[in-house]
Amino acid sequence: MIRAGACLSLTGRFAPFGIQAANGLRLWADTTGAELTVLDDESEAAVLTERLAGLAPEVDVLFGPYSTVLMRAAIPVATAAGRLLFNHGGSGGDLNRLGEVVNVLTPARRYADPFIAHLAEVGNTRLVTASWGGTFGRHIVNGARKAATAAGIPVEDRIDFDAPPDGEWDLLSAGVYEDDVAAVRRALALPNPSRLICSVAAGIAQFADDIPDAEGVFGIGQWAPGSPAGVDAGMDETAFLAAWRERYGGAPDYPGVQAYAAGAVAAVAVQAAGSVDTGTLWRAVAALDVQTVFGRFRLDPETGEQVGHQAVLTQWRNGVQVVV
Repeated sequence: MIRAGACLSLTGRFAPFGIQAANGLRLWADTTGAELTVLDDESEAAVLTERLAGLAPEVDVLFGPYSTVLMRAAIPVATAAGRLLFNHGGSGGDLNRLGEVVNVLTPARRYADPFIAHLAEVGNTRLVTASWGGTFGRHIVNGARKAATAAGIPVEDRIDFDAPPDGEWDLLSAGVYEDDVAAVRRALALPNPSRLICSVAAGIAQFADDIPDAEGVFGIGQWAPGSPAGVDAGMDETAFLAAWRERYGGAPDYPGVQAYAAGAVAAVAVQAAGSVDTGTLWRAVAALDVQTVFGRFRLDPETGEQVGHQAVLTQWRNGVQVVV
């Protein structure tokens, strides 16, 4: 039996996402027989480090918290305890640590790639970007600017809602959920609104409740329903969604799916390694190329960056998220 543990934000500002992640890990544990302990980090780095330091030595497999800022705080604690840290909740660009961190997520700098590809197909565009609330949003928009420039798309650095662009333009907004929602509201209310709007917040199901006129808004995220049916690890999408609905009701957002996938990857790695020794387990993880309900998992063996998984572009149509 795998003894697994995680500190997740069950309260505080990250709670809507931390609870989803906790539910994803609990579903994985319940369907595999793993023993799981989840502690509340209260969305605070100081609380996280204290509780993770006590938890890490007591488990075989350690899962990270939700958010890049909390992941940064978790890494030295896990390393000091001699535990590999399975990262399902932070996509910032400085979390690649060979032999220390297993990154399940598409890094933030590649988040916007599918939206940029869509703009290149649509053509006749000018991209305006906005980031909010720390490095996560900055990593996304910086990556988007580089991708757009490479695709020949003109880019303006940051929107000024008090002096919005003239003519035709498209908007990419990225940051913490509340700020992202506020930015979309302001963009929609402009006398010369953008032709297309893409927002990280729009990748969350709650977005349609917070933005009643969400029709046509694009979202980018780590996952959306409609993933490939075939999997190598864990439940496929049909079984996963049915199990989630039976246990929690409704459908999951991507934090729940990516946490479940981290559990599935960890279980396959432990089985392949035949051990929970950190070095042996890392070598097993680094050799994996598997498909989960979340998508493909494959690490760059030289950097530790996740290169198999790709972000997903969605659009709100008639109150429903549709994969574009």
